[in-house]
Amino acid sequence: MQSLKKSNVWSLWMLGSACLVALLLLLQPQSKLSQELAGWLLDKFSTVHVIFFSIIVEALPFVLIGVLGAVILEALVTPEFVRKILPKSWLPGILITGLLGVFFPFCECGLVPIVKKLIEKGVPTHLGVVMLLTVPIVNPIVGAATNYAFFSQPDMVVLRLGGAYVIAVIIGLITLGIWQGKTILSRTGHTSHACSCGCDHGHGHHSHRAAGSGNRGRFMQAINHGQDEFFSIMRYLAIGALLAAITQVYFPREWLNMVGTHTEGSVGIMMVAAFFLSICSGADAFVANTFANTFTNGAIVAFLVYGPMIDLKNFLMLRAVFKSSFVLYLLVLVSLLAFGYGVLINYWGVMR
Repeated sequence: MQSLKKSNVWSLWMLGSACLVALLLLLQPQSKLSQELAGWLLDKFSTVHVIFFSIIVEALPFVLIGVLGAVILEALVTPEFVRKILPKSWLPGILITGLLGVFFPFCECGLVPIVKKLIEKGVPTHLGVVMLLTVPIVNPIVGAATNYAFFSQPDMVVLRLGGAYVIAVIIGLITLGIWQGKTILSRTGHTSHACSCGCDHGHGHHSHRAAGSGNRGRFMQAINHGQDEFFSIMRYLAIGALLAAITQVYFPREWLNMVGTHTEGSVGIMMVAAFFLSICSGADAFVANTFANTFTNGAIVAFLVYGPMIDLKNFLMLRAVFKSSFVLYLLVLVSLLAFGYGVLINYWGVMR
C-alpha cells in the first residue's frame, strides 16, 4: 500500500506538470506567447531525449549488477555473521567496519534494517553508524560505476570513496564519544513494512519468516526484494536523469555557470539536489557527470558522497527506526562534513 501511495504521488505530479503545459498551449493556440512557448519547449526536446536515455543506458548495467549482488548477499549473509566478524576493539572496529562494503555491498534500501538488527544484537552504535555511511559508497560496484562515468577523471573515484570513508570514520569516533551506552533505537521503530525503496515487504534476514522458510525461502524473499529494489531504483534514476537533462538544456547557461562556479554555493546546491533526488549510489555518478562541465569538482564530489549517506528516502527510513534526536544529529553532522569536504576540494583545486 505504501509503495502504491508513493507511485501515485509521482504519477500525479508528472501528470499535473504535463497537463499544465498542455493547458498553456491549448488555451490560446494562436497567441504569440503560446507559439513561443511551444517552440522553446520543442526546439530542444530532442537534446533532452538524448541526454536522458544516455544516462539510463550507461547506468543500467551497474544497477543490475548492484541489485544482483544485493540479492545474493541478502540470501547468504545474515546480521549474525556480520556481528561475529566485527573487531571488538573500538579503533580497529571503526576502521575495518568502514571497509565492509568492499565485501558486502548491501543495497541502501536493506541497510537500515540490517544495522537495526545488528544494534539490537549488541553491535556498538558507532560501528552501526559507520556501516550505514560507508557500505553504500565504499564498495567495488560503486567504484566501478564512478570510474566508468568519470573515465576522464579517475581521481573522482578516490575522492568519492576515500572521502566517504574518512567522513564515516570521523562520525564514528564522534558517535563513540557522544552516544556510547545510549539507546538510539526508537521503541516504536520497525522496518518490516517500511522499506525505503517503497516496497511493502520484509527483508530476507530482518523480517518475520514466511511459512516453510529456510534457504529456499530466504532466497525467494531476496529475489522478491531484488525485483522491488530494481524498479524503485529505476524510478528514482529516471526522475533524476530527466531533471538533469532538463536543467542542462532549458536552464540559462549563464545562470548555471554563475552558480556552478561558486566555491561554496555550488556545493550546497548539489547537496540539496542529492538529498531530494535520492538516486541509488550505483547510478548517481551518471547523473552527476552531466553537471561536470558546469559545477565545481567539490560540488560533484559532495553530491556523490552526501546522497548515499543521507537522502530523503533514507532519512524517512531512519526516522522510522531511530530516535529523532539521533537522526537529527546524523543529518547535521553528515551535512556539515560533506559540505566542508566539497568546499575543501574546491579551495585545494584553486590553490594548485
